[in-house]
Amino acid sequence: MAITKAALTAIGLVTALATPTIAQNDETLCGVSGAAPLETVSSQLEGQWISEAKAGYVVMGPRVMPHGAKASADTGRIELRDGRLTIVPDNPEGIDLALDWETGVDWSFGAQPSLPDGMTATNVPDLEIDDNDIEVLAGCDVNNLPRLVGADSMTVDGVSMTFTLRLIVVNHDLLYGFQQVHGVAQGQQIMERRPIVMHR
Repeated sequence: MAITKAALTAIGLVTALATPTIAQNDETLCGVSGAAPLETVSSQLEGQWISEAKAGYVVMGPRVMPHGAKASADTGRIELRDGRLTIVPDNPEGIDLALDWETGVDWSFGAQPSLPDGMTATNVPDLEIDDNDIEVLAGCDVNNLPRLVGADSMTVDGVSMTFTLRLIVVNHDLLYGFQQVHGVAQGQQIMERRPIVMHR
């Protein structure tokens, strides 16, 4: 648990999922695809963002444990670098994360934790975002919205951690998604997953 928390602190991208207090953008992004439209969306996403993380869970060897929401928000920027959107945390311990548009794979987010085969957990709450929530906000299926994915790795206290961030562009001021972290510590596989929201 401590190793995972250290990794997430260093990543500086964890975010909380509560009902956004910002006004929804009336301009729908449903059905936006193709190089030119996505290039336009990229330019509209540049700027300062606030990110918060809601409660998720950690799988460590045979154990499944709840992972509480982060107490405070993180801030950073989204910049276009050589044609790729990149998250740049304000935290000097964070790392820059380049993002790519996902166009070939459908995504599915359920409220129930996605655990390895044969594992169950009674102490882990349902995640506070799923496909239905996003569809209500956006007015269409999540796979009809622009989607971004970024992946990288880092070493924390001698433990190599790989992480993937998947984000759905609900509108120009609101991104929803999930962060997933994998690593091996003391011979045990570690996997952490939590919902993400980023807003202006």
